[in-house]
Amino acid sequence: MVFLIIGAMFGFLFGFKLTNRKSRIRAVISCVAVYAVCEGIGNIPMRVNFLLDFILLIVGTAALGAVLGILLNMPVYGFFAEKE
Repeated sequence: MVFLIIGAMFGFLFGFKLTNRKSRIRAVISCVAVYAVCEGIGNIPMRVNFLLDFILLIVGTAALGAVLGILLNMPVYGFFAEKE
């Protein structure tokens, strides 16, 4: 849960650096791809090294949080852009 919140915070803050909606959608797709790769590799039954599973769990959870953060950033950025 902690890594999900950390990923969401970084995704939300990173969303302000992206200039348009198209680049935000690319960032969301990239984070979903990272999450899918972590899930795919994590499901391969190789129980030799648990550190790899732990790292994949952390990275995948942070990527999922970044997706949520960037998606949350889209309406917030639109709200602030209308005021200027």
